[in-house]
Amino acid sequence: MDQIDLKLLACLAQDAKRKYSDLAKEFNMSAPSVHARVKKLEHLGYIKGFGVEVDTQLLGLHVCAFVRVTTDGASCSDVCVHLQPIPEIEEAHSVAGEECLLLKVRTTDPAALSALLDRIRKVPGIRKTVTSVVLETRIDRPASSLPLLESSTSRNHDPSLNGTKVRHLA
Repeated sequence: MDQIDLKLLACLAQDAKRKYSDLAKEFNMSAPSVHARVKKLEHLGYIKGFGVEVDTQLLGLHVCAFVRVTTDGASCSDVCVHLQPIPEIEEAHSVAGEECLLLKVRTTDPAALSALLDRIRKVPGIRKTVTSVVLETRIDRPASSLPLLESSTSRNHDPSLNGTKVRHLA
């Protein structure tokens, strides 16, 4: 992975629909060279896939909450087997601390959140849940703003690009 790969990742993380020809102009490379680099990044696992960012509000999912889960000694893996089929669970993270899992959930309204919490609490091995409802999301950074990618694109000129100008990705 070199500086060009990092900058390419940052560009694609910000807009995965960019054409290879546009990226080629920006990086002073040929489109086939850009394509080859993207394929290499996919093959090496740096790019997991290309997705769509969905507006959950427009879909009617107006309530976002974080649920901290404490188990009664059951492993996170065992608990997650039962949580996996629940579509309202957007993310599940194994965490250190008093709780062992942190869930990010989305529902249509508070009543649906209450029903979801009842369902989660019935999962074998779960002893307790503590829920924090999101009132407003103030920072929601895409992968393109990760420190490694951000530092690689913070300068307008990089000697490794042989004089090619790279636009700021803010």
